[in-house]
Amino acid sequence: MRKLTVVVFMLLISMLVFADFDVKVDSDSVVMGGKLPVKISLTDDSGKLLTFMLKAKVTLGGFEKPDVLTKGIKVEGKTEINFLAPKKTGEAKITFTAETADKKVFTKELVLRITEKDESEFEDKLKATIDSFKGSVAYKKEGKQVWESIKANTILQEGDEILTLEKAYVIVKFPDGSMTKITENTQVLFEKLRQSKDGRILVSIVIKKGGTYNVVQKMVAGSSFEVRAGSVTAGVRGTKFELSSTDDKPVLKVWEGQVLAFFDDNFVVPVFEGQKLAFELFKGTLEDINQLFEGMQLEPLLENLPSLEDIEMPEIEMPEIKMPTEEPKKEESVARTISEPTPQTKAYIPPLGVETAVKDNQKYIVYTISPEFTIGPVTLGIGLTAYATEVGGTLYYGLPTTEPSTNIINMITINSVALNLGNFYFRYGNMPQMSLAMGFSVRDYYKPYAKSFDFKAVLGSFGLMLHLPYELTKLWPFEFVQSDSVFAGEFELKSIIAGMDLGVSALYDTDVKKENVLNDETPINLSASIYLRYPIMSGFYLGVEVGTQFLQDYSKFGLGVFGGLSGRLAIFDVIAGAYGTWSGFKPFHFNRVYTTQKLLNKLSTLGNETVTFGFLAGFNFDTQYAMGRFYILGDFSGDMDALGELRITIPQIGAVAGLFIYGYFFDSTPFAEGQFTDSDTVALLRITYPIMEKNLVAGMVYTWDGATKSWIQSVYIGSEMSW
Repeated sequence: MRKLTVVVFMLLISMLVFADFDVKVDSDSVVMGGKLPVKISLTDDSGKLLTFMLKAKVTLGGFEKPDVLTKGIKVEGKTEINFLAPKKTGEAKITFTAETADKKVFTKELVLRITEKDESEFEDKLKATIDSFKGSVAYKKEGKQVWESIKANTILQEGDEILTLEKAYVIVKFPDGSMTKITENTQVLFEKLRQSKDGRILVSIVIKKGGTYNVVQKMVAGSSFEVRAGSVTAGVRGTKFELSSTDDKPVLKVWEGQVLAFFDDNFVVPVFEGQKLAFELFKGTLEDINQLFEGMQLEPLLENLPSLEDIEMPEIEMPEIKMPTEEPKKEESVARTISEPTPQTKAYIPPLGVETAVKDNQKYIVYTISPEFTIGPVTLGIGLTAYATEVGGTLYYGLPTTEPSTNIINMITINSVALNLGNFYFRYGNMPQMSLAMGFSVRDYYKPYAKSFDFKAVLGSFGLMLHLPYELTKLWPFEFVQSDSVFAGEFELKSIIAGMDLGVSALYDTDVKKENVLNDETPINLSASIYLRYPIMSGFYLGVEVGTQFLQDYSKFGLGVFGGLSGRLAIFDVIAGAYGTWSGFKPFHFNRVYTTQKLLNKLSTLGNETVTFGFLAGFNFDTQYAMGRFYILGDFSGDMDALGELRITIPQIGAVAGLFIYGYFFDSTPFAEGQFTDSDTVALLRITYPIMEKNLVAGMVYTWDGATKSWIQSVYIGSEMSW
């Protein structure tokens, strides 16, 4: 035993005397996630460099040459390797071992302090944009609970999340040109999106499920781009890589450059170009780097560099609706990468519809696909439209008309055209809601399914508005038809009297008959008003409207005066004030329900009252997720009308695609029979489920039947935007 002790002691002395194992660093500290060069050499007593195998053990971090931690690396006398700091603060103990060819072993221990990374200079918010997307993609703003459908102009900031469903993806672009493709069935959080005054960026993306393909431009020193999946974080400076996580198994693929893979923020393994790393997660904390290597598979990457697929428009057959499908795309011999993007077709699904429409008391089944394009001040909507009078019946092309066409060229329809030049605005398309003057006689007039030409022009202090109800039904032979019987116009002189606007307006119904009126009385077919209003604030007025309503045979006219407030306050379009009527003038006579009452032959006409004084109050509102309106008008004797409407959009949340809810209510004798709905109530409730967002929905419609005092149920398949 004494001899063995002497031998070991002499061996140690010989190593100290006859060799010098030197390990040097420029600093004993390194910022977390950073690199620190370590210089290592081995010489004999004469200063001659010796060849040796170098191995290392670490308690934190890793090395740019990971073999030094496993089988070791061969060193010809001296080398320099980069220590990779972990993503946590602490003390990293490194033990280096050098073994010569004659089995002599030398050791050296190094202790490094891992310091906190200073991110205070990244004080500005970084905005990421949408380069392109396909399929069902939703995003959620920081602090919000609801998901919204993504759009081409969506801006993403720190704390926002993105969710893609099956066969969907979105490409996010960062200010420095770096891009991230978020693949199908993926949810990611943009944990950090910041930038410094000098242009450096700080990006951290957390994959909650699924995967991303990333192209990171060569970044300036001090910038950071990281993607994390589970316990694995990929940190890069300029590369093309993909990180995904399926069944708690992160997979990292690197096509160009180098990616540093941080595990549990404790250890670091570099993954080089052409390598694929898979790591099997396990319960507990990763305390020994040997655990990491046991659960890790590092192998050659055999897949080609991914390319972006061109996005094709869905193909639709008439009259049967088919969901959009993708043709398999052949592999390209030269893959186009998103690091050098060429113009991309934005993912766009045009509005699709299968719905019923009523024209001239005839019901039609209408099939449509209607994309819309905007170029500068011009917006153009081109439609492919066909219709039938019954399911399986003869298919005609174009919009429903009394002279149906079997010429397929008439399938092409002009759904909308708009030209906006600021002072001049022209639009052809679905009829908008229309109010005239202060909204006392004409407020929110609207006819479903009808198209119209609408003009607005402002020349100096003169303003003009015209509403012409005509519809283009055929391209060949060219055919216009009158889509509605109501014409309207308004002329205004701005700031003409003490800063007040003076205007006149008129509405004329060319086709209203006695049978459209209760008790077959003579209908009102003309409304004319003069108004004077003072702008309290932008879009909100205090004013007076004097209106007249004429019977069709001009045997009688009614007069009404309204004074009060009208205009927009925040999200609300408000009207409130007092009125007086003479000879049976009807406030709000031409309203949103006018065409429905006309079809049901339930229009009112001028009353027998000589003089009536009363009040009216109401509002509209329109937000991203809900819109509605509610009005009450009545005289001081208790006779009132109530009108209400509500539309709610429940956005996509996770895998739940969302819901659309729409309700309408009108009652000329509210609560007269002690019930919310009675014999003269006009009401409907529609609940639809989005198949392709608003473009194609399906659901149920419940319509109130006053005669039977019951709800009638029907099925609806079509576009939510068509209502």
